[in-house]
Amino acid sequence: MENAVILYALRIMRQSVSRRARRALLLSVALATALASVGVRAATQNVAVGEVAVTSAGDEAFAEAMRVALVRATGKRAAAQDPAFAALRADPRRYVQIFRPASAGSPAVVVFDIAAIERGIEAAGRVVWSRERPVVLVTIISAPPGADPAAVRAALEAAGSARGLPLRLSSAQSAGLKSGEEPNAQTALAAARRAGAEAALIGQADGSEWQWTLFDVEGSVVFPGGVVAGIDGAAETLSSMSLAVTARAESTVILQIDGVRTLADHVRVQRAASALTGVRGVVPLEVEAERASFRVQVAGGAAALLEALKGVRPFASPAAVGERVDVRFEP
Repeated sequence: MENAVILYALRIMRQSVSRRARRALLLSVALATALASVGVRAATQNVAVGEVAVTSAGDEAFAEAMRVALVRATGKRAAAQDPAFAALRADPRRYVQIFRPASAGSPAVVVFDIAAIERGIEAAGRVVWSRERPVVLVTIISAPPGADPAAVRAALEAAGSARGLPLRLSSAQSAGLKSGEEPNAQTALAAARRAGAEAALIGQADGSEWQWTLFDVEGSVVFPGGVVAGIDGAAETLSSMSLAVTARAESTVILQIDGVRTLADHVRVQRAASALTGVRGVVPLEVEAERASFRVQVAGGAAALLEALKGVRPFASPAAVGERVDVRFEP
């Protein structure tokens, strides 16, 4: 694979060598090698929606697993009791591929044919949340009095699993945030990207309760309540955003980025572009002395890519020129 990427870069260079400086040619080879060897860290993760650990026994185990699978597959808590899914809940065994009984220290596990369940959801007139989902950095900058760190972590992990939301749990210090300091979008999103996440969920004390703030490229939203209120709110919000984006037609857009000078800059901008909302793929096209061009597959086309770039570092001053989007790299 690495050799194929390098050969591709060399072929591009031979086709347009007269238009580039030697430094840019060498940089493109180095970029191809780097991307092939280290890969582009995505801020999304494929979720195993149909593999459910259950605590019940007998028929109730399959019913419990189906309720969880429906919530994960749609991103909506109400899906567990949605009348539209009555047929799916009535015969959950029909969709079972594997059943692993409980053993010492391990719960029973039901593995569904999730593709069949997704078809059932769509047939019922509801929308499926893509299994490729944004990773959310979760960190706490202050906790209510008496909160037990181990219990809080366990509750967050269980809620993330139940909602099908991939999480990266981190202390405020490890995330580069200051305990007790009011979070803001810039610092929260910077922390998320350092952790390989697309969004940040910041928890802080609100008297004896919690206040959770979700920061993503669309803005921020606050969820007050218990320890898992933020996970529930984030799942509802992100699934709704995803459904709105994926409903739009997908097309190819050229993304041209000025101010890209080093190999590290090239890797950084490709990673950042890959994490944008609605983006399905980012392929390098051309490398010049201080400019990089990429072919981007994005739901909603140039208008959607332009909107996704606004306010997202390391990008600045995005502008659309037909089906091309120009932006400046600001480290």
